[in-house]
Amino acid sequence: MRRNSVVKVAAWLEIIVGATLVVALDVASQLLFATAPEGVGAPMGRFAGIALFALGVAGLGSTKPGLGGSAALGLLVFNTGAAIFLAWVAVGTRFRGVLLWPAVVLHAVIACGLLWTSLSGTRRAS
Repeated sequence: MRRNSVVKVAAWLEIIVGATLVVALDVASQLLFATAPEGVGAPMGRFAGIALFALGVAGLGSTKPGLGGSAALGLLVFNTGAAIFLAWVAVGTRFRGVLLWPAVVLHAVIACGLLWTSLSGTRRAS
């Protein structure tokens, strides 16, 4: 698998999830947290969806392999933070939907893949 492919896959996943949060926030919230967003949660969830969509679009434009581009680095930081945050939600709160743990694992795998592509690119450049 080409190193740049990991960035492209991560970018497309963020675009899909971002669009889902904008269009079907209640469904995504039920699947992840087993509850619907209330109050300011609905507009904040859609705002997060727009941000994820934009992050994905930026990642698609990344032309350097590995983490050479700042968009790819942004994808790594986001996926690492998302894995940690969602794991905390799963352990420290009562909000646990059927897709919460799979989301933790998916973000951790994407972060590891992005880190691996970065490290393998650094070793080959040496």
